[in-house]
Amino acid sequence: MSTTEQSYTVQGMTCHSCVTMVSDEVGEVAGVDSVEVDLDSGTVTVQGDDVDEAAVRRAIVEAGFETS
Repeated sequence: MSTTEQSYTVQGMTCHSCVTMVSDEVGEVAGVDSVEVDLDSGTVTVQGDDVDEAAVRRAIVEAGFETS
């Protein structure tokens, strides 16, 4: 397995509750070891083994936000 780090831009996060929702949803994705959500920059950084990028994007959308 290969540990990787990937960052995603998230639109619409405005508060710490948003950060928690995104972090919780993305943290459920298979292979994710850590999630760092930066409210100020609107980014989510994910580290893990063989993480499916599409699954991370779906989790962000399921949390109620858009990603690019």
